[in-house]
Amino acid sequence: MRRWLPCWFGWWFLAAAGAQDGEQLFTLYCSACHGADGKGANEGAFPPLAGSRWVSGEPERAIQIVLHGIHGPIEVAGRHYELEMPPQGAMLADEPLAAILSYVRSSWGNAGSAVTPEAVAAQRAAGLDRAGPWTAEEILSRYPLPLEASVLRDLLSRSYEGDWSELPDFAKLTAANVEEEHDGWLKVESAPFEDHFAMEWEGRFEAPETGEYEFLLDADDAAELRLDGESVVAVTGLGPMDGSRSQTGKVHLDAGSHAFWVGYVEAEGQQGIALGWKVGEGGGYRWLTPVQASIREDRLPIVVGPEDGRAVIYRNFIDGTTPRAIGVGFPGGMNLAWSADHLAPELIWTGAFIDGAAKWVDRGTRPSPPAGENVVKLSAERFLPEEAKFRGYQLDAEGNPTFVATWGNQTLREGWQPGACRDGVPCLVRSLSLAGGSASLRVPLGEFAAIESDAVMARDAGRSVAELRPGLTLTFRYRLPH
Repeated sequence: MRRWLPCWFGWWFLAAAGAQDGEQLFTLYCSACHGADGKGANEGAFPPLAGSRWVSGEPERAIQIVLHGIHGPIEVAGRHYELEMPPQGAMLADEPLAAILSYVRSSWGNAGSAVTPEAVAAQRAAGLDRAGPWTAEEILSRYPLPLEASVLRDLLSRSYEGDWSELPDFAKLTAANVEEEHDGWLKVESAPFEDHFAMEWEGRFEAPETGEYEFLLDADDAAELRLDGESVVAVTGLGPMDGSRSQTGKVHLDAGSHAFWVGYVEAEGQQGIALGWKVGEGGGYRWLTPVQASIREDRLPIVVGPEDGRAVIYRNFIDGTTPRAIGVGFPGGMNLAWSADHLAPELIWTGAFIDGAAKWVDRGTRPSPPAGENVVKLSAERFLPEEAKFRGYQLDAEGNPTFVATWGNQTLREGWQPGACRDGVPCLVRSLSLAGGSASLRVPLGEFAAIESDAVMARDAGRSVAELRPGLTLTFRYRLPH
């Protein structure tokens, strides 16, 4: 259940607003949620305003949020919230709203300029056609958060092209691109590549005071931070940057300059890195990247899997495939993700199927990664004719799916079910049948060596392929690693 941020305003308040200043108005009507000290009520259960970039910079963002509200997932000071703040535009006149925001923007370490009633009136007029509250993604696309002053100096980035699943030995590589990052920010956009690359940043971290520093790191895919040559925190392997893999590390630093190094690897798909720091206990993170990370919070998984020997279907976003993915968890710890966009299987893996908490606890805001291991990417593209359409899937008595696609006068049926290889080892069995027409179909089977079949298989550009003729059924057994 989402929680509401109830800032209560009544007609009697509007009549008296002129006699009250911003601090009084905030204390009376906003502190119940945001705290009298701006740190968030109930020990930070609500988003803090103290030191928050959400209320700094140009005032339009804050004005729009108060006028129209905001709902859904939002990250503030490195923490993920799922809240509803109702719109206050109908209840708050321009002058009291400006007074409250002027107080917020100049208190608790905030150093924003005052907000005038005229500025509120202009934003109110600009949003007359708005029908509902903002989402964080929507408002940030229009009013981005201001960048903080970086504590990094003499920052240099180097980019390298290649395929890695972990950090390479950068000393043995030749950089394809070198940039001086004068703003002191780590940005993957500095690399001239979208996929299959690595980066490293070198510079100096200027510690403002002596103490224990905590660093929060998240990445898609792998990253590591080193200070003075020693590893502080790392995110290993391939995976999303959604808070599920974020890591923290602590190190004692004296005030002054420290050698700073970050390495990063991007395989394919989404890319990104987030790195923040803070000194001592409490307080929010300061960021060295334009993107902020979510703090990983332990929660019980909601395991989705086969029941009573029957396969289970999962229709929601699955990381590593397209938006219209259909996940299938088979008995025996074998799993499939089939793309209704590409009309082809894209992922197979062993072990646990899907952790549904990303859908039901996090409100479905992030793709659910496969919950098991040994994830194999079979394909990432369409092989059927462009005019081919997905016609749904049929389930047998055990819940095993047969996916159907048609184009012209031809129909392709693709079934998947658990089975056994020739030596009795469990495997996934894929059957393909083509009906109608006279044209044969060349079917890519994936860059996967452990495929058994009585059909003739060939190699094409490093991939196994088979020719499917109308009226025939071909069967392939995929031996998954265990």
